[in-house]
Amino acid sequence: MSTENNHGTGLVKGKGQMIPENSGDLEVVNGKVLVLTEETANADVKGYLVQLMQYANIGQVVTHIEKGVEYIVQIPLEHKKAFQAGELLMNESKKTGINWPTLVKELENGKREIVANLPVKEELRVQGNPFESIAQGYQNIYLQQQITELTEIMTRTLKVVEQIEKGQKDDRVGLMKGAKSGILLALKLPHEERQMAIVQARAQLHEAQGQILETLRTKICAFRKIPESAWKRFWIEVAHSGTHEGWDKDFREIQSYYSLYLQATQLLAGSYAICGHTLEAERVYELAEEELSSISFDAMKTLRYIQKKRNGDMFYYHPVEYITADKEACLEAAKDYDYIALKVSGEKMLEAFNDGE
Repeated sequence: MSTENNHGTGLVKGKGQMIPENSGDLEVVNGKVLVLTEETANADVKGYLVQLMQYANIGQVVTHIEKGVEYIVQIPLEHKKAFQAGELLMNESKKTGINWPTLVKELENGKREIVANLPVKEELRVQGNPFESIAQGYQNIYLQQQITELTEIMTRTLKVVEQIEKGQKDDRVGLMKGAKSGILLALKLPHEERQMAIVQARAQLHEAQGQILETLRTKICAFRKIPESAWKRFWIEVAHSGTHEGWDKDFREIQSYYSLYLQATQLLAGSYAICGHTLEAERVYELAEEELSSISFDAMKTLRYIQKKRNGDMFYYHPVEYITADKEACLEAAKDYDYIALKVSGEKMLEAFNDGE
């Protein structure tokens, strides 16, 4: 592999990746990345570049920026804690980590090439990274959007369950509606008031989720096994007209309650995640996994005898796996960003640097 020195930045180029000079370690940017372009909603990419000028030494880089070329500015986050803990030494080997902001050129063949490191100004190294708050803001917006979309889906499920519960004394639907509305109202409050409002709505949400689970458990345990023999099913229908329709009806009700339980679990975990309590969010899913694992879905699996289109993807074959998949998605969404990547043209970058001078 051929290499060449890269403008005295402490890096050498090799196949478009970052290699600390004389380290022998291949340094690849990985982790969770927030990609911002000029098309990203509410993203002031030019303003972020101007802000970067106040944070990093970029004077040596400007002369290497070319018009007509697309660039990516990679900005690592969480500098302050690492410096204070004595864990981060800038521009060292892979063991301590290269954590300068970095300018990367996008090549025509789809690969990327390091242009230069953008060293953080000495006086700002222990004051914290201003881009952390930007990343946190986008993460909060994303989590709020996820919760809002979930409540819209839940509204449709609640309408179905409401029809099932007509005339019943326990108002599980009303309780769930109240909890859902409480979370949505909390998201509209100022940041300092939001967390307390979410805590209050969460108590109602806990209760609603528990009631939905118990109803789901009761209905699953009451589901009657369907005989494999077509003759047995025929004579059951002769003796008790409407039995087949009853099996379908019971299935649809259980499916609705299972969906509502998943959605209630997602909303409950999301209410913790948006407050930064990821361990509690994970625990919500773990408890749901334990609860569903304690329920036998064997009787429901006999639906395959009358519903030929039902296959192994149905929820009663994998009741816990669906919860686990939701858990992984929730925890990934709640995880802090490791990098911000600003994608911008050379023209726009030069324009921003000229404005910031």
